[in-house]
Amino acid sequence: MRLVLSLFLMVMSGWLSAPALAQEYDVTDIVAASDTFLADPSETNRKTLMAALEDYTGEATVQSVNAYVRLLMHDATGGSDENLIESATRATAHLEPVADILPKQYLEARFLAAVAQFNHAPDPELMLEMAHVEGRARAFTDEIGEHPDWAETLKWKADAWGMAMGAYFESTRRRPPSRDEIQTILASYGADVETRNALAERSLDEDGLPFCPGKMIQRPAMRYPAGQANRGRIGAVVMHFDLDPAGKVVNPTVRASVPEGVFDEKSTRVVGKWRFKPENKNAVGVSCRLERTNVVIPLVFTIR
Repeated sequence: MRLVLSLFLMVMSGWLSAPALAQEYDVTDIVAASDTFLADPSETNRKTLMAALEDYTGEATVQSVNAYVRLLMHDATGGSDENLIESATRATAHLEPVADILPKQYLEARFLAAVAQFNHAPDPELMLEMAHVEGRARAFTDEIGEHPDWAETLKWKADAWGMAMGAYFESTRRRPPSRDEIQTILASYGADVETRNALAERSLDEDGLPFCPGKMIQRPAMRYPAGQANRGRIGAVVMHFDLDPAGKVVNPTVRASVPEGVFDEKSTRVVGKWRFKPENKNAVGVSCRLERTNVVIPLVFTIR
């Protein structure tokens, strides 16, 4: 059973000009094969480029990395899991020694390899691999200490895929990795979700008020979308929203979804009607607040 009907392509960065990459290696064959593949991305030219990259034993260069980027952009939308497994796995290995220099390209290749491997042959170990991608993307900051957009996007994509994988294994009665195993991996990158959530709940607003304890009233309940179009699909959605001063959900948006676009409209419409109920309504505005930004919740869709 194939979990996802189509792969999305992470937006790979443009052609590189990083001076920190090796320059002294002979990449003539790679450049020639890459240019030919760019002009005509046929299967024959793809195989020629893969062969040139396989024969190359030097360190990562601007030309070799650009060649892998071209391959990944092609293979991620080409419909062949086998091709994407080949190119993404090799790209990951090639980029690993320079992962600190090119974290975006490295993590996106690693992510695409896990996706393709799962679609080809679902294995619970791939949930752990996805947790590594998520953790590293969550923890990454650039040279000025900022968390870049690509890392923010990738962490939610990896989170959604991890949830969708877990739903698939549960539906097929195969045991997925435990929550503790996933959390341990995330924590190893300093990206433990539970700790971050606890810190967010204790954060103070400009008036010095923490967020009120309570619970989200999930009415209407989230149900699997009716209709033939979605029947049998398993997936996950990462929803982002704010809470207004009355505890009502505002600005619900989808941060990531698997399969992309399938459950988005349903999730946005239903979550937009939810509200947060405090344990003690008399404490609102006195010792705590309901207003909150950047709330994220996971939603899993499966047939039982």
